[in-house]
Amino acid sequence: MMSKAIDDNVLSNAIMGINEPLLLRIINEYVSNGSIAFLGPSGSYSHEVAIRLFGTNKPFRPMRSVGDVVKCVFNSDCGLGIVPIENNLAGVVGDSMDALIRWDVGIKYSVEYRVSLCLVVNEEVNDLSEITELYSHPHAIMEAMDFITRLNASINYTQSTSEALEKIKGHRNRAAVASKFGARLRGLKALMCGIEDRPNYTRFLIITRNKSTIGDRTLLIFSVSNRPGSLYNALKPFAEKEINLSMIYSKPNRQSPWGYDFLLEMECQLEDEDCNNALRQLGGVTTYLKVLGSYRHLRTE
Repeated sequence: MMSKAIDDNVLSNAIMGINEPLLLRIINEYVSNGSIAFLGPSGSYSHEVAIRLFGTNKPFRPMRSVGDVVKCVFNSDCGLGIVPIENNLAGVVGDSMDALIRWDVGIKYSVEYRVSLCLVVNEEVNDLSEITELYSHPHAIMEAMDFITRLNASINYTQSTSEALEKIKGHRNRAAVASKFGARLRGLKALMCGIEDRPNYTRFLIITRNKSTIGDRTLLIFSVSNRPGSLYNALKPFAEKEINLSMIYSKPNRQSPWGYDFLLEMECQLEDEDCNNALRQLGGVTTYLKVLGSYRHLRTE
């Protein structure tokens, strides 16, 4: 459960400017007897998205890793989970893709969220020259690499941006790339914000135990044999039925040397005949196919 020591005013400020109809819609559909798991500790971007969607008075559960979030939902120990899946600067979140392959869950929503990265330091630090060590999640580091290379500080990776904040507390020479929200929760200072290389968006998946057949997008993971034309034959049915593919990534799998898993999002729902026909054809040419269901795609700031 989220710590009661966190200042309610900080949490309230974090949800200012929320899209109210979006919040109400998701709350009304929330499984009331379940907690909401996110990649912790408190103050991560996943946590920030969670309170913007669900408000501050929900049973949140910070988890150590993305895999723990997905496993919690799979085991029905959590009603919902929030996991990052893609960033427009750093690409697919590999840990999330691996967890979705391992644990059988469905997707409730996809949420596109603009991320502002801050350089966070201890309160007494006022000059960049004092920083010799930098801490953050690998994706946050990649998203602000232009700025970071000018710091001349050693880079240290953490499981989450909020873990990075814990690492710098009490160390004058350390800084973290994290959110202003997370800094305020810990009494730290955002020395500079907007350090990302370009406008920075991360997509989060709201996952549940059950899969849906209704929505504007559908997500699946598949593998094909390593021979000429395999990927072409897998994607051909979607082109023939004029179904747009809004996301596709490849990642080495663990089953065979130089074998790959593909994460594919298509703009159709499983209720549609064309969508199902394309999936049936895909299933005929894949060595592995996992459909995570259909869902609504939302945008929030």
